Amino acid sequence: MAKTAEQFVRGRRSAWERLDALVKKAQSGLQSLTDDELQEIGALYRRASADLARAQTRYATTNAGRELVLSLNDLVLRAHTQVYAAPAPQASNARDFVLYGFPATFRRQWRAIALAAVFMFLPALLAYGSVVVNSDTASLFVPDHVVKTVQERAQKKLITGWGGNTDFGGLVESPAISSFIMINNIRVSLLAVALGMTAGIGTFFVLMQNGLMIGALAGAATNFKADLLFWAVILPHGILELTAICIAGGAGLVLARAIYAPGDLPRRDALKIAGGEAARLLAGVAMMLVIAGLIEGFITPQPLVPLLKLAFSLLTGVLLVSYLNNKPRHSLILSTLTK
Repeated sequence: MAKTAEQFVRGRRSAWERLDALVKKAQSGLQSLTDDELQEIGALYRRASADLARAQTRYATTNAGRELVLSLNDLVLRAHTQVYAAPAPQASNARDFVLYGFPATFRRQWRAIALAAVFMFLPALLAYGSVVVNSDTASLFVPDHVVKTVQERAQKKLITGWGGNTDFGGLVESPAISSFIMINNIRVSLLAVALGMTAGIGTFFVLMQNGLMIGALAGAATNFKADLLFWAVILPHGILELTAICIAGGAGLVLARAIYAPGDLPRRDALKIAGGEAARLLAGVAMMLVIAGLIEGFITPQPLVPLLKLAFSLLTGVLLVSYLNNKPRHSLILSTLTK
């Protein structure tokens, strides 16, 4: 049943009042707003704009409706002035996105990304425990030839990687675990985003399957007493790859949320906004996978002792955390939020 103007106002009044309060606070300068408030004013501005369009369409034929339209129009105009008050960034869009846009999008969607991480790493822990308790279960999660390769590398005590010619064991090339995982992670990242359109069901299953595979491989390495060798090969590029998968999964869940919980927006508008966020996340994932591929090509094969490779992995993780916490300029936050 269609809402009356009075019902519409009662349902949306608190959001309008909050937007009005933020607009008044921003009049002393955007620097007076916190990052959370900047994100909030952008979201409230979009919703108020949608409310104005709805009021103009449904309620403008009555006196009360016309007053509502005038009031909302004033609020949206004042909010627009503050949202676009900051000067446009001078740097190129690509550089702005790399330095500020992607980290800002990551922080906005951290809850969806964290949920995706749970969907992947919880099954990984379960698979790890299963394989450690019963090594025969490894074949349930990962191809037998991959498990056999882990065993061969453990027996040869290789420290330069899981494939290729090496002076540390003299084993000729055989299927490389790191390449297997990288190719798989690229596939998983793309699927995790695309299957968000299944309301997140497909995204969940892709993340779970990948987690089971990683956990089973880690369990096999433990059984063969090759944990240090295994992680020394996986983590230098795996820190970026596994984080990229979680971000891609988060992008899929953002799309899913727009389908089953569009909030105050029409589902079509919610999907449009979510699609923009997912696209920005996927662009960042692509950057991370390219860097991970370079690390796998030039760092992983080096004849370094495992502890040095693990130290490099730790450095990669620290740099990644620092990058994702890089605070964007106020103007860029607002221009991203209001697109």
